[in-house]
Amino acid sequence: MDTPWTSPFLSRRDMLVGTGSAALGAPLLLGSGAVSAAVPRINFADPAQNLRAFMRLTADLDPAKESTGWFGGHIFAVIDDKPLQMLCGVEGFGIMRVAPQKDGTYRVFNRELAFYKDPKTDEFVDEWTNPLTGEKCEVSPIHNRTVTATVAPVVRQDFDGHMVERPFNPSWTFLDGQVFQVFELHAAFPNPMKMAEWPRESSGPTSRISEIFQRTCRIEDLDNPALTSVPSTGTWTRVGPWLPWMLMGQAPGHILYRTFIKKLGASSKLPPSLLERTKARFPEFLRAPGDDAWGQPNDSSFTVYMQERKPAPPRAPQP
Repeated sequence: MDTPWTSPFLSRRDMLVGTGSAALGAPLLLGSGAVSAAVPRINFADPAQNLRAFMRLTADLDPAKESTGWFGGHIFAVIDDKPLQMLCGVEGFGIMRVAPQKDGTYRVFNRELAFYKDPKTDEFVDEWTNPLTGEKCEVSPIHNRTVTATVAPVVRQDFDGHMVERPFNPSWTFLDGQVFQVFELHAAFPNPMKMAEWPRESSGPTSRISEIFQRTCRIEDLDNPALTSVPSTGTWTRVGPWLPWMLMGQAPGHILYRTFIKKLGASSKLPPSLLERTKARFPEFLRAPGDDAWGQPNDSSFTVYMQERKPAPPRAPQP
């Protein structure tokens, strides 16, 4: 997210843009009158039908309803040829509202929130000891208040002040009554955290981020026109730079998020511990942004960190 928009989880968090190709095979070209239990009756060669199916899978087409996307898993360090090392857990959600437009496009209004966890106890933490450096770090949760985007045949999304455009052509696969859908982004852009100002937080001059959402649902649900929102589960994978609060600077390597995702209805369906922590610390994140958020700059974990924190002082010499 960063997370996702599942998110709900453009983290963001960051909006994801499909770069795959349509699943191969003639069954995708079934007309609307065809009847088959093996593949959906949706014509995925039609951009409008393809886009509508995707929005129903990831959100809710009813503009009066919000869709909550939960995610939870772990974060690993990837360094040179060493085995991956688990750093911490993560659990959060995105909450999204969709506004269909007259021209067939969709405006997405999303918020993203996630807290980090002790990987051994699964408890939320505010302080974390970096196992790579031994340094105690103040944890900064993901809390991206505004993440908006236009979803269309060409998706336009703001990444830390850099506009990115990608064609919308996600991958769809069908097997044994199930739909398997992949939606991903691979991007590189100038790092908003400059090394001269943020020497201990900045990972370098360039941010390279990949986000991959894999969702699955039932064909009969996707084929049901009465459903403005299709129930789905799946995974979210993110490859990106060290998080600024980890104080890794330009150390070699990067991090990998590996999480499960599940689309929920109301935010009241979130796990109790996550819901309670949200109510206590970020209650406004239990609602999607309003229409007045349109046109505002999108948040990310890096831009929010720069707004709320000051550069960390040099680390004291270790004995």
